[in-house]
Amino acid sequence: MQYTHEHLEIQKTLRRFIDYEINPHVDEWEAAEIFPAHEVFKKLGNLGMLGLNKPEAFGGAGLDYSYAMAMAEALGHISCGGVPMAIGVQTDMCTPALARFGSDELRREFLAPAIAGDTVGCIGVSELGAGSDVAGLKSHARKDGDDYLISGQKMWITNSLQAD
Repeated sequence: MQYTHEHLEIQKTLRRFIDYEINPHVDEWEAAEIFPAHEVFKKLGNLGMLGLNKPEAFGGAGLDYSYAMAMAEALGHISCGGVPMAIGVQTDMCTPALARFGSDELRREFLAPAIAGDTVGCIGVSELGAGSDVAGLKSHARKDGDDYLISGQKMWITNSLQAD
């Protein structure tokens, strides 16, 4: 892929953020076995990085997915694996279906705060006996009045300890 000047500027901004706001703290966060997701995500949201390819009406930049790929490549400069995974879960697992298929009401309530970095999302895919094979998932949701009852067991829920 050939990046434009705009792609490269996004990468430059993100690398500078990583150099000043993430990498100096990685050893401390690794020792603590947690990083301040709300603080980091809010700063990324303020930079406009959590919604590069999300609708402008909900705080995104409305760019095509190539900009998200440029961001993902720049995240490779983080000196650990957990933090870029958490960011990727926010931008590429928790929010895409909501951005594409959610009602405007749901997008205002959940997508806009995720793009702004005001909330941290999580995703629970892995199950006993299925791992991360979504075709093998056994959990299901059943409507019960105004609520849903969810059956099943999840494992390895990325961002779960800090998710909103």
